[in-house]
Amino acid sequence: MAKDEARADDEFRQQLWDSLGLGRFLARREVLEIEGDIPIHCELYRNDKAAPVVLFLPGLGTYIELYAELLGRLSDRGFNVVGVDPRGHGYSGGDRGYYRVEDLVGDLQRVIDRLQSEFDGPFTVFGYSGGAITGLKLAESDERIRAVLCGTLLLSELEPDMLHGIGWNWTRTTAWFFPKLRLPLKQYVDLEKLLDGHPAGPLIDKDPRLVFEYPLATLASLFSQRSHILHRRYDFHLAILQGERDEVLETAYARRIVERARQPIELILLEGEGHMVPWDNPRAMAERAGDWLHQSLSGEA
Repeated sequence: MAKDEARADDEFRQQLWDSLGLGRFLARREVLEIEGDIPIHCELYRNDKAAPVVLFLPGLGTYIELYAELLGRLSDRGFNVVGVDPRGHGYSGGDRGYYRVEDLVGDLQRVIDRLQSEFDGPFTVFGYSGGAITGLKLAESDERIRAVLCGTLLLSELEPDMLHGIGWNWTRTTAWFFPKLRLPLKQYVDLEKLLDGHPAGPLIDKDPRLVFEYPLATLASLFSQRSHILHRRYDFHLAILQGERDEVLETAYARRIVERARQPIELILLEGEGHMVPWDNPRAMAERAGDWLHQSLSGEA
């Protein structure tokens, strides 16, 4: 792993980094490329060989570089934090925006295989927004994951409301006939609107590394994933961490998941925060995430 001195000469990228205050955090990252049928790009924020490892999975459309402050601050709290660009996103290989959740799980297992040769601590996963779906699927599939933290959580078997259910059914059905048909991300998450008033807001829609359109096949895979936590209890710890004013998934929906699940789930709310906590208040998110992860690994959660 070599220190990444990449890409800062790109004028736009420098402007984006500056708007998010990422410079001093990006200077610490190390780049790790996982070889395979599709190369997977990872960014490591190192702590100690014996410290726990956190796999961080970004939300829809985004990529790891944008979360540098959150990852750096979380690392400072005693973790080796490894952000992973999903295939088809950011600096990873693959067709832009295309993946199946089961392929992402396989990619993440290869990442863990690689990291086990370097770190001795237990493995956890922190999935933000859409990344939480994959993070939970990984934990259900791989016993090496000891704790799962979800920055909001969406379960396909428990629709937030009737409109979500109708939309998911349409997506799954249409994907059978037109799997490559692309839909704009704004139909699901409008990053520019959610970042309204943030210095990065005007730049987000100009970022060539973002995925702005998704094939129906990807959305169908994402929205047809069946978690087993409603009917089964696993050995890993699980929590939902989100802003109390989340505009994408309301806290009432998170409470429904907690009440319905057989798997114990802790709900942690960040007072006064919305969906974009990784950029609006990364310090608070890293603090609460770090506290919960340490507690869960010590058996106190």
